[in-house]
Amino acid sequence: MSIPHGHISNSGDTAHKADKARIHRLLTGMDVPDNAVPQVYTDKDGLPVTYTATRTPEKKVRPDEISVLWHEILSPLTVIKGYVSTLLELDSAINKDQKKQYLQGIESASNRVIRLLENLRDITRLEETDSLITRRISLVELLRQIVFEVQSQTSKHVIKITPSLHLPLVKADPEKIEQVLSNLLSNAVKYSPQGGDVEVEVRTVNNEEQLSELYGETPQVKLPCFIVSVIDTGVGIPEEELERIFERFYRVDNKLIRSTPGAGLGLYICRLIIEAHGGNIWAGNGPGGGGVFRFSLPLDRIA
Repeated sequence: MSIPHGHISNSGDTAHKADKARIHRLLTGMDVPDNAVPQVYTDKDGLPVTYTATRTPEKKVRPDEISVLWHEILSPLTVIKGYVSTLLELDSAINKDQKKQYLQGIESASNRVIRLLENLRDITRLEETDSLITRRISLVELLRQIVFEVQSQTSKHVIKITPSLHLPLVKADPEKIEQVLSNLLSNAVKYSPQGGDVEVEVRTVNNEEQLSELYGETPQVKLPCFIVSVIDTGVGIPEEELERIFERFYRVDNKLIRSTPGAGLGLYICRLIIEAHGGNIWAGNGPGGGGVFRFSLPLDRIA
């Protein structure tokens, strides 16, 4: 979709800097540092988006949490403002189909803001309270439902489930576990842009010997447990970043991920949910490339 030139733009540099300074003071109580440098890129809708990075003499520094939030909120709001401005100014000059495209863009950008706010709400609840509402669930049935939903959104990937037979019910929060599975499967699809297989495996592990035989070196997990694996054939994860990808606001620094909208909260929320269930979550790379994400659910939660 093309956007008429001259009708969607940011304010002038001075006004933009003033707005940025006001929002920064509101969020942090501090002025924008003198060495703050506006970074600009074009988002998927073709609009310029800015965020603040701090200039250092030799070393590239990741934006801090406020800068990440600034970018993730400003980007879709810029899109919304641009589409609304165009509709107001060119109402009589654009046809019905174009208006529909603009409205769909507004809806998509609005949903992006809502998802960010929902993630921040979930983090607050999970960090401060035990927000789990547990009941007996079939992990395999829940997994099949989520795989069906994610598979319906892609024609380039084939999502395969290989669950063990006769898995017992487990006491868990179905909405929270669904959130974890949806996030891991969506990431597997998103970061495998060329398509390919995504494998989901569920196993019961009873002792350390079985754990080591099946998965090699793993973090400490409470046994016996379920272990769920999501394996893709995508870009994989740099080894030096594996320990950090479950941190709040952390995103792997590569071109594909930088070009994909996100605040680096999804995997952090997954970690909070799994740890609230008494489990653990970790990541690695497959022998042929691609990411491997695994999480455990202790079987002492069997209902």
